[in-house]
Amino acid sequence: MKKAGKIIIPLLIVLLFLTLPVQAGGIKKIAQTGMKWLSIPVGARAAALGGAYTAVVNDASAVFWNPAGIAFVEGKHIFLSQNQWIADITLNSGSLVYNAGNIGAFGVSVSSVDWGVLHGTRRSINSSGFEETGEFSPTDWAVGLSYARRVSNQFAFGGHIKYLHENLGSTLEGTMDDPKKYTAEMNLFAFDFGTIFYTGYKDLRFGMSLKNFSQEKEYRAESFPLPLTFTFGLAMDMTKLWTEQQNHTVTLSVDAIHPRDYTERIQTGCEYSYKNLVFLRGGYKLNYDEEDFTLGGGFLFEINNLKAGFDYSYLQFKNFSAVNMFSFDFKF
Repeated sequence: MKKAGKIIIPLLIVLLFLTLPVQAGGIKKIAQTGMKWLSIPVGARAAALGGAYTAVVNDASAVFWNPAGIAFVEGKHIFLSQNQWIADITLNSGSLVYNAGNIGAFGVSVSSVDWGVLHGTRRSINSSGFEETGEFSPTDWAVGLSYARRVSNQFAFGGHIKYLHENLGSTLEGTMDDPKKYTAEMNLFAFDFGTIFYTGYKDLRFGMSLKNFSQEKEYRAESFPLPLTFTFGLAMDMTKLWTEQQNHTVTLSVDAIHPRDYTERIQTGCEYSYKNLVFLRGGYKLNYDEEDFTLGGGFLFEINNLKAGFDYSYLQFKNFSAVNMFSFDFKF
């Protein structure tokens, strides 16, 4: 117990310092990044836990949260997710992970955004007003490769490299005599890195992730970075404090987040599991303008050597309609 205390206390101190800017109410850092869709949560399980998933990850969805988590996947795992986000935006994501034992775990991922049909306008090239340019649909997608390895029973690390594409449409600029077509399009690589460490006290673990690290890109004359985010998380099955039976588990998790384009945030989550077949989840987010409570649940079915899971989450917003998310898991 003394050994565990030497580990837990420093972690709590670090977590406290990470939350201080939240309590202090620092200046909000907004409109400083591009490809903001990369911050939309992926997976109903993670979303239902309020996004407090950095130290919980143990399935194929880990490639989107903390790639070190795929090192704890057994065999092959397919993950599919749809997020019906605000303003009729839909994010579809999927991943495939294969654990090759001592060699490590490998994964591939894909994501695409459906923005719907938008009505375009531009500054008039022959007057001081604006004119319509017709309907258009922006395009955003990403494909990625992941690798993770368990160095020991307690520690794992992983990385995720992504190729990103964005096309926001074209417009005419210049004058009537010399019109020029400008296309807001770019391609770039981004990298995620993460670790998970089990402290040795029950199943207490902490995770760290750095997401969306990349070079800055330029639209016209102004450059911008991606939504770089550093996250530190803690998680533990609280029932292990008094029993080792596995029929009932209650996992508590908390993430402290340092985003590039906002002040620090805290996300908390709780997951109840009965025999690892039925799940109830809830979460709460701190220092968000719109989001706060999250709810969800799921089921896991076993058919011969195939395990099929379904998860659902409900995200409440203050000024927007609630968001529904669905995820499917297949393990074999």
